[in-house]
Amino acid sequence: MDEESQGREERLDALSAAVSEAAQVVGPSVVQISHGWGMGSGVVWDAEGHILTNAHVLNGAGWIKVSFPDGQRRAATAVGLDRAYDLAVLGTEAGPSVTPARFGESDSLKAGRAVIALGNPYGFAWSVSLGVIAALERTLPTGPHQVLDGLIQTDAAINPGNSGGPLATLDGRVRGINTAMIRGAQGLAFAIPASLAVPVAHQLLRYGRARHPYIGVQGQAEIIPADWVKMFGLPTDRGVLVLGLTPGSPAGAAGILLFDLLVEVAGRPVPTPAAIRRALEAVPAGDRVAVRVLRGDRLLDFKLTVGERAA
Repeated sequence: MDEESQGREERLDALSAAVSEAAQVVGPSVVQISHGWGMGSGVVWDAEGHILTNAHVLNGAGWIKVSFPDGQRRAATAVGLDRAYDLAVLGTEAGPSVTPARFGESDSLKAGRAVIALGNPYGFAWSVSLGVIAALERTLPTGPHQVLDGLIQTDAAINPGNSGGPLATLDGRVRGINTAMIRGAQGLAFAIPASLAVPVAHQLLRYGRARHPYIGVQGQAEIIPADWVKMFGLPTDRGVLVLGLTPGSPAGAAGILLFDLLVEVAGRPVPTPAAIRRALEAVPAGDRVAVRVLRGDRLLDFKLTVGERAA
């Protein structure tokens, strides 16, 4: 074996070892969720036995069973659901099987970073797949005038039954909750980032519901021409191109139009759709906020009343 081949094999061995170690760290926190309508996956949230999963995994289930890696099975009840961001928290009895996952922040993730997806695809319990983060801040339509935004795109294999399971980096930290894949496509799957899932989980545990201040725009990140950034003194070279407006939304009522480019909301730059959500997190519904928009070669300012998205 030549030196180059030996070096390649050593790197592959190191990667395999890192994947195996990460799976051993995260694996004890992964559960299988089953009920009369189907099955899915979940992540142990805390030592009290709470489980974080997708709302769509529950699918109106009457009874719910949670199976742990050591073979124990327990009944579970829904503590709170948030269909707006496809998240849910279940309650089970705490016990020796409960190993809370370690969550890590997701805002600093970059495309190309290796990740593993764990779960129960098609009922094949506690499966592990390896991939990379393909892209960040993806937007996925989920219904009329409804989208999931800020998603992590990955090519790690995710199939029916993986929903609600963790997407983790090789340090054993959960960075997202697997939520969807595109049927018929190869390597197109999505996860809700931890930066969104964690605060929603806290709200569901505390209140049984999550609040979502909103202005009613759907859009995608768009690069702002450099001469416009300089001309208007903008804080960033990206904004959100408005591709949809919820009927009766605060944005529409204020006069924002399709193909406007949002650059600031509530005094904060909004380079991505997820940044709009973060800018509104601390704003109570009913309060008025400033929104700055590029329309053609004009910079326009609007005032609008923040609404609350139904959960």
